[in-house]
Amino acid sequence: MRDVFFLLIFPMILYFCFKKPFIGISMWLWVALFFPKAWVYGFASGIRYNLIIVGAAIISYLVMKEKQKNQWDSLSWAVVCFLVWTFFTSLFTISIPEVVWTEWVEFFKICLLYFFAVAILRTETHINTMIWAVVFSLGFYSVVEGLKYISSGGGHVLAGMPSHVLGDRNDLAVGIIVMIPLVVYLLSVTRHKVLKAGLILVLIMAVVCVLGSGSRGGFIGITIVAGYFWFHSKHKLIYLLVVPLIAYVGLEYMPASWHERMSTIENADQDMSFLGRIMAWKQAILMAMDNITGGGFKAGQMNAIWFQYDPQHNLNWLFDTSTVYFDGAKAAHSIYFQVLGDHGFMGLFLFLLIIYLAFSQAKQTAKMLKTNPVSPSMVKLSSMIRVSLVAYVVAGAAVSLAYFDLLFALFAISHVMSNIIKREVTAQQALASNANSQFAREGSG
Repeated sequence: MRDVFFLLIFPMILYFCFKKPFIGISMWLWVALFFPKAWVYGFASGIRYNLIIVGAAIISYLVMKEKQKNQWDSLSWAVVCFLVWTFFTSLFTISIPEVVWTEWVEFFKICLLYFFAVAILRTETHINTMIWAVVFSLGFYSVVEGLKYISSGGGHVLAGMPSHVLGDRNDLAVGIIVMIPLVVYLLSVTRHKVLKAGLILVLIMAVVCVLGSGSRGGFIGITIVAGYFWFHSKHKLIYLLVVPLIAYVGLEYMPASWHERMSTIENADQDMSFLGRIMAWKQAILMAMDNITGGGFKAGQMNAIWFQYDPQHNLNWLFDTSTVYFDGAKAAHSIYFQVLGDHGFMGLFLFLLIIYLAFSQAKQTAKMLKTNPVSPSMVKLSSMIRVSLVAYVVAGAAVSLAYFDLLFALFAISHVMSNIIKREVTAQQALASNANSQFAREGSG
């Protein structure tokens, strides 16, 4: 039944992808996050939905009339530099070339999403459509997994779809945390009562999912997001009294396993999971120190390379792991050490530079809007983009999620939003200048 339903609506999705390029790029992000192939099990599972929709989005742009001239800035050039650098790190990889190039192609697709987004998106409506695509993907996961978790009394193990970028529960928790500020933004601009009710449900289930995932990084990340909203709230005292009470009651119903896992945050240096991450971080540093281009995508997860650099006995002046042993390689479990190990210190610098430029761009947009209030909704969005980026850099410290479609979509939205506001401010200033000139001519006459 699910296969039939999806095949019935898929032609309609393709029709709008071809008809409206901004819908095409939004659906591109939707399929990347939603992973529709995993939701069908019968004859519909053999169709490559991602490839078809991406192809439709690209064709839609190529045949689009009146393409706007792209105004590339430092953010876009930083993305280009990072992509080119990863190409060189893949050329000089110390790992298995076939594995590395497969991963580079996947990252190239993510960068393509960014480039086409900045080329296609032109208006606030276009941006909002892309944000709705995020909610209809990660928001759907949140509601489904959250309801399962509640109905099972905390017994349901939350996780994304296997073989998906968010298949791991920790990655899924981070993705949901990054989405939460975008849901808050949509709540501020949506007037339809049914849609508002749906967004509130998504928001509640998103919190349930993050907490229910048992992800310690997710718990810290959502705490940071909650702290931001409290700090910028006009009703600090009310929230200070009500929210802790709700949190206390809610946490009382969490299973004992959840409380046991969260308690390990205080004793991280004795937790084997954390010690494994320390080993992986040391291994990433060793690779980066030994190779200017790093090891290449996923090099640190190769057993031969792991034991070659012997993180158990090296760099113990940073953290002593001489008594810790793992019989195989560990993933970095940190966006920073993931990029450092894969692409060296230069790669990490470019990665952090992109995040900084996107954050600064959103902040600069907010400043422009304070002096030129041409779009109240964009004030809110610029703030929420920054919250999402902060949530990512905090929660991302505990997951290997550096090459994430939603992250690069946020970069694109920040870029496009800045261009939209600059155009509107310039147009407003030109109009005011013309009006002043006309008034001066009439006065002198």
